[in-house]
Amino acid sequence: MEEPRKIAENDTVSTRAAHRLVPTSYEADEKRRYAQSMATQNVATKKRRAWTTSVFIKQLMAVSGFVFVFFLLFHSYGNLKMFLGAQVYNDYAHWLHEEAFVPIFPHGGFIWVFRAAMALMLIIHLWAAAYTWKRSRRARSTRYVVKKSVTDSYAARTMRMSGVLILLILIFHIAHFTTVSLPAKVANFGADVATPYDRMIASFQSPVLVILYAVFVGCACIHVSHGFWSMFQSLGWVRPATRKPLVLLSGLVGLVIFVMFMAPPVAIVTGLIH
Repeated sequence: MEEPRKIAENDTVSTRAAHRLVPTSYEADEKRRYAQSMATQNVATKKRRAWTTSVFIKQLMAVSGFVFVFFLLFHSYGNLKMFLGAQVYNDYAHWLHEEAFVPIFPHGGFIWVFRAAMALMLIIHLWAAAYTWKRSRRARSTRYVVKKSVTDSYAARTMRMSGVLILLILIFHIAHFTTVSLPAKVANFGADVATPYDRMIASFQSPVLVILYAVFVGCACIHVSHGFWSMFQSLGWVRPATRKPLVLLSGLVGLVIFVMFMAPPVAIVTGLIH
């Protein structure tokens, strides 16, 4: 009698275990809803991360930085018109502020559209730089030793510091030449500033100011040179065959901008332009 009883008990246990393995319709619905919820959450997370990945942020900073490189080349080209005389430089300044691309833009409209676009690029560049810096700080606990490359330079280690310095001096530069909001006796030593040409002449009569300007421009060009190289990296254009040419091109861009910006002040302080 014991043997049939044990068999019956084992059958009962097996039946209960089988019932536990087979989910009820309610449990199946719950699992299905949970799976759908997780799938939706994963898709949303991927879409959200697409806008906050390090690669995307660096590409955003690279593109906005390239816009500033183009602006610096255009701006320094305009400054070189100082060598053509007061009439040419003043006419160029008037065209840029009043007549540029008329009738596509109304009189004086292009300069404001251009300024708004540059302000937007500046905001994007600063935000991307701050975001990258914040993320790099979080990753400091997992630092590891890597072989130093050509990009591990003084410029690479001081990008944030030079960027802040450029921003501060940019504010002074705008107040000095664009808005003309600085007092004449402070900005240009009390000289006559009736025209843009006169203001340029008055601003660089002092060798001290020319030296300070050279420091600012040099700092900006180092920043631009490394940023130009970083742009190629962020966009995935650096290859073993193109690495050295791109490094040389980045350095050349910084050097050209430095020479173009410094030529008028040096010519003014030495008396070549008066």
